[in-house]
Amino acid sequence: MDDQHLFDELLRVAEAIGVGVRVESFETPATAGGGSCILQGERLILVDRTAPLRERIAALARALTELETETVFMIPEAREAVEAMRELLRGRRLTA
Repeated sequence: MDDQHLFDELLRVAEAIGVGVRVESFETPATAGGGSCILQGERLILVDRTAPLRERIAALARALTELETETVFMIPEAREAVEAMRELLRGRRLTA
């Protein structure tokens, strides 16, 4: 699967679980391609349109690790991206 299709699938998953995603050019470039926040009580994922595609994928995968995704169908490559990010973050927390 190419990176653009993976990005599109991660967007679909976020929308399927009811989380808004905004892909916009950031005034100040994000160091990690974007992230998630709560805006007016609603979860929102912000993705920097100008970040390299791999960073945008990582930002979406990282945000999805914070959410309940087990009940949503994901193509295997998308699930692997989210799980790999979850393991990476878990490793960082253990060493911090």
